[in-house]
Amino acid sequence: MICYTRNFEDVILQRVFADIAQGFYLDVGASMPITDSNTYALYERGWRGIALEPLPFGQHWAQSRPEDQFLNVAVGARSGQVKLHIYKSSQISSAMPTTVAHWKKHGRDAFTQLVVPCVTLDEVLDRHLAGRELHLLSIDVEGMEHEVLKGIDLRRHRPWVIVLEAVLPGGPEHAHHEWEPLLLQSRYVEVYFDGVNRFYLAEERGNLRGRFALPPNVWDEFESAAQIALKKENAALKAELTALRARLADAGNPPALSERNPIE
Repeated sequence: MICYTRNFEDVILQRVFADIAQGFYLDVGASMPITDSNTYALYERGWRGIALEPLPFGQHWAQSRPEDQFLNVAVGARSGQVKLHIYKSSQISSAMPTTVAHWKKHGRDAFTQLVVPCVTLDEVLDRHLAGRELHLLSIDVEGMEHEVLKGIDLRRHRPWVIVLEAVLPGGPEHAHHEWEPLLLQSRYVEVYFDGVNRFYLAEERGNLRGRFALPPNVWDEFESAAQIALKKENAALKAELTALRARLADAGNPPALSERNPIE
């Protein structure tokens, strides 16, 4: 099992969905297609889905995940347009005024703004789900969680698992109290908190609850993508060093006279 996320979110998800070979996800605030993606490990296993991201990352998705559908939009409680505040660290960009104020308080200002189209999850699912089972709804929207959840009817659309970033941007302070009642009233149960994200399970999928009982651990037999990359780099450097040592040894030990071209 390979982990592509910093907080091991995809390890938990791969464990929970171990029996589902070709599932379907909705990745809201998807950002880049591989690095720190909750869904890339599932994509590698054969899953497919819809990625929604207001920043213009479509080309990256087309190259790395061509079988996913990328929608260059923001997601909210109603369709229309929103003003996206973009920061040098693109992952913290947000259309939520309280998040912009939060970053300003901590000394960060957006370097530009962009007006982007906004859709609701109901609109996306009604148009694109096409009768498929929705296994996972992943939401990482820098303070807009409540707005996103207000735009989906969880009586009609029943993702098995919903995972949301549940702390204030950039810190450990809990930020789920405003939007969590929408999930609880829709018959979702909190089953896991990893310090950043809260995982909710549809009541009718209670048979999966035990798979959330433990944090990522040695029995998950996972390795981070960063570790794998470092191992490959280390192996390449070792091979280069071995070749260099061989060339230096040859340079320091010229062939004997009998092995050279005969003297005319």
